Amino acid sequence: MRYFQLFCFLICLCSCKHNVNTFVSEEEAEATLEKLLEEAIYDSFDQVPGISMTVIAPTANINWTGAKGFDSVKKEHELSADQPFRIASVTKSFVATAILRLHEMGQLNIDDPLEQYISAQHLQILSDGGYAPDSITIRQCLNHTNGLMDYAMGGSRAYIDMAKNDPKKRWTRTEQLQLAMQIGPRNGNPGERYAYNDTGYILLGEIIESKMDSTLGYGLRQLLNFDQLGMQSTWLESIDSARSDLPFVHSYFSNLDALQWDPSVDLYGGGGLASTTQNLATFIHGLFNGKVYNQSNTLNLMLEAPSYYPSYDIEEDRRYKDYRQGLWEIEIYGMKAYQHNGLWGSQLIHVPDLNCSIAIHYTKAQRERLAKKTILLIKNLIDQKK
Repeated sequence: MRYFQLFCFLICLCSCKHNVNTFVSEEEAEATLEKLLEEAIYDSFDQVPGISMTVIAPTANINWTGAKGFDSVKKEHELSADQPFRIASVTKSFVATAILRLHEMGQLNIDDPLEQYISAQHLQILSDGGYAPDSITIRQCLNHTNGLMDYAMGGSRAYIDMAKNDPKKRWTRTEQLQLAMQIGPRNGNPGERYAYNDTGYILLGEIIESKMDSTLGYGLRQLLNFDQLGMQSTWLESIDSARSDLPFVHSYFSNLDALQWDPSVDLYGGGGLASTTQNLATFIHGLFNGKVYNQSNTLNLMLEAPSYYPSYDIEEDRRYKDYRQGLWEIEIYGMKAYQHNGLWGSQLIHVPDLNCSIAIHYTKAQRERLAKKTILLIKNLIDQKK
């Protein structure tokens, strides 16, 4: 009887209205995207309070933004697609793109060592911590092969615990760099292996500030053509003037509402931008469609795979990602795709074969199925036209 009940449950689950069909006509596409948001919330078993999503897929005739659910776990306010949110590590895609813009402008070379560009104070901190900043390159910071310890999540929960215990503390880049020296040993030699870390990206943020002689937010806006792209709702929180009057979508670390933490906890290059899904999708679609870089080979440089030491076995590294310069490469339905995720629930994806860009933000508890089904929908629509 128990097996029969399980069988009946599975049949009901598979046949329920929330199992959205992705083989639809072009006229049904937008309604189907709405249903996919509903499905993702329903299938989360109340773990996902709300989702906003933007899809840009010209070949499938889609340019759509929508939202379902609520902007917090309290479910007091319905989520609007225009509400901004902290994009966390998705900021790294912007920082990497800005560094490569400086590279193509001749302001730096990504194979230059860090010692040429960061402050004497920070060079000293690195040296005192056992690192050789003359042997760590900008490229190695871009693709996480720099060997630096991650101040945010590496070695221990020290940083998270400090943020929890003193959520209003105003952090500096220098304090974060010092913490990276204290919480654990280096992650190998420069160029040896992949080891994700925010530490390299806050140094990249410093380089942008130095080269632009201004704030990181200003540098990103100018180098990446925010205004020309129509990205009016993206800014570096607490550094730039806010670009939206709407309340932020809440951010969660486990069950803690991290929106109460000072923005400086994740601000100087590893994270820090506030945005909307519409702006995020616009950015990555512009990046892959010639609206950000002046030279096409700069995008090729961004997507170049790093080299590692022969002794490094990626199959044995459970944390390995095929990380390029600010994006990592994945495969979906046999196609290459490039993506970045953020700790607070943001997801950014571009699939070159379909020329589609997708930005998703989950109020809490990110799910992978929504992005995959959305890509399948687009693939099916394009296949129908062939």
